[in-house]
Amino acid sequence: MPISLVRIDDRVIHGQIVARWSKLKPCHGILVIDDKIANDPLQKQIFTHAAPSGVKVGIYTVEEGIEKINKAKQAKNSYFVIVKSPVTLQKLTEAGCDFGHEINVGPISAREGTQNVAKGVSITEEEKKAFDYLHNQGKYISFQLVPEETPVTWDKAKQNYK
Repeated sequence: MPISLVRIDDRVIHGQIVARWSKLKPCHGILVIDDKIANDPLQKQIFTHAAPSGVKVGIYTVEEGIEKINKAKQAKNSYFVIVKSPVTLQKLTEAGCDFGHEINVGPISAREGTQNVAKGVSITEEEKKAFDYLHNQGKYISFQLVPEETPVTWDKAKQNYK
């Protein structure tokens, strides 16, 4: 399958996690979909160089990401799709972009107005609604920071949102 991992991770690309996940799932390239990063030359440069050697990185807006994900699905190589927020995946889904049905959730840092729902994952009301939307679209959402951890489903995690 050309898209081997779809991950929500507010750290985006960091060598340790990408290296660990790429041992389980093939990764020849990473598609980062994030409007803010795509429009910030410094962040683009930082994240482009954060991937392991030999792994190409493309950083795109949501609009550009739709085309890139569709191309990746037809490619011979395998890609990771990484976003910072479930809201981005909701936007992609609403635009008709099919990135697959499994979503892996890594860390989402605590911020003002967030509640912790799983280990290392704190979400806003908007993000909760995005997870609900994705779940209702048939997406399987698992919270798993590293491959060695037991995944927690959205059904279980959302019980922690009060």
